[in-house]
Amino acid sequence: MNREIDIKYEIYRKLIHIISTIIPVLYFLTSKEFILTLVGTGTALMVLIDVLKRYSRPVGSLYKMVFVRILREDEREFGKKLFTGGTYYAFGILLSLVFFTMEIAAASILIMIWSDTLAALAGRIFGKIKIYHNKTLEGSATFFASGALILFILSVFLSGFPSLLLAFVALFITTLAELFLDKLNDNLTIPLVFGFTLTILIKLL
Repeated sequence: MNREIDIKYEIYRKLIHIISTIIPVLYFLTSKEFILTLVGTGTALMVLIDVLKRYSRPVGSLYKMVFVRILREDEREFGKKLFTGGTYYAFGILLSLVFFTMEIAAASILIMIWSDTLAALAGRIFGKIKIYHNKTLEGSATFFASGALILFILSVFLSGFPSLLLAFVALFITTLAELFLDKLNDNLTIPLVFGFTLTILIKLL
């Protein structure tokens, strides 16, 4: 099997992420307690599955049979890597909900969902100019442009949204983090870097 996921299955993988857009929507429509319970339960189940697939051969075999097409190479070696990108993804959402205000959490989650998805696809399909390891200028530009659009839309519809200028600064720093912190899982770095940077900027300025 190729080292890289086939582009068709990369799209399937990203579509699963896009479905998570429902989480910030539900946050606005319900309550923080409800959404924390929902996401917390989902995260706990994903952790349980990751542990079972590593230590139970039947579970591991079934997991590979169902998900092998959308697992990256390092995620297929259960003995080397306990958590998949999906579990880190769930943690990224959960931690954003815990640490940040509703407006900042929504922005952090949506940037992780949409900007990372569009950047990955743009890099795979259109990427020509390599700027750092396997990252491309086209992918990073797509990340920032899509994130800026998300922030602008949120600023229009959310009365409590913080300064758009500060949000753009946080987005720029997050774009650099997504580019250079490639040793860390971007499902954690993207929402947490954006959320904490914007929170600190608001408190300082």
